[in-house]
Amino acid sequence: MLLPKFDYNAPSDLEEACQIMANYGDQAKLLAGGTDLLIALQKKSIAPAQIVALDRIEDLEGGWGDEDGFFLGSRTTAAEIAESDYGPAGQALAQAASQIGSPLIRNLATIGGNLATAMPAADMAPPLLALQASIVLQKYGSRREVAISDFFVAPGEQVMSAEEIMSLIFIPELPAGSGGAFEKLGVRKALERSIISVAAVISLNDDGKTINQARIALGAVAPTPMLAVNAAAGLCGKKATAKNFTEAGKTAAQEAQPRGLRTSALYSRLMVETLTVRALNRAFDAASQ
Repeated sequence: MLLPKFDYNAPSDLEEACQIMANYGDQAKLLAGGTDLLIALQKKSIAPAQIVALDRIEDLEGGWGDEDGFFLGSRTTAAEIAESDYGPAGQALAQAASQIGSPLIRNLATIGGNLATAMPAADMAPPLLALQASIVLQKYGSRREVAISDFFVAPGEQVMSAEEIMSLIFIPELPAGSGGAFEKLGVRKALERSIISVAAVISLNDDGKTINQARIALGAVAPTPMLAVNAAAGLCGKKATAKNFTEAGKTAAQEAQPRGLRTSALYSRLMVETLTVRALNRAFDAASQ
């Protein structure tokens, strides 16, 4: 199938890329891994005049940390993330990345693209929500940082303007005794978009049993990836027990907003409860390491 005609740009740095986007705005589309963009071009659901490839911009690749936390370039691939060690809490993100598509897709798909498409089932969104991540957006002459909890607007929509480029994802340093985990339900174990996904991150007190902080994030059960705020709040100050995790799972199921598109709302809520309990148990195990 032939692609629509467009001009191809391959800027060598972020400033040049931002200049091109400033010139063309919504007439241009960014190309990172291309796993979603190329399909859209083939289907002719989009017909941009300009394609701006980001593969020559080294500042958008890889990860590094400092005393405040960890930074990921938006062009870091799912395969790279899946093979990385982000500590006991950050392993929720690595687990999510390892379950995206197939090895071929993971070698191409980028964290920036996974977030920018703003699909309710985007696998890397729930762990980043649970990790309190933020996203750095740049355009010519300015930049801003957006909490990931404020990033998604609706299915397929997020807060980026036509001129902006996602440059970095920042994950703040979590206290010692923190752990995270990701759980996903799909029809198959590979090449499958999530029917439901859950990420959990907890931080334990010095006694190794009491939960100081908790965040639970849900994917594919609402118009956008969401936090189960009440479920997480109900765990704070309590012991990490099977009973308390079960209660949190039930509360998370009540907070979910399933639309019944890929499975019934009842089944979605039941699976949210089950996956939340699993994720919390695994997060506790990670925090106890």
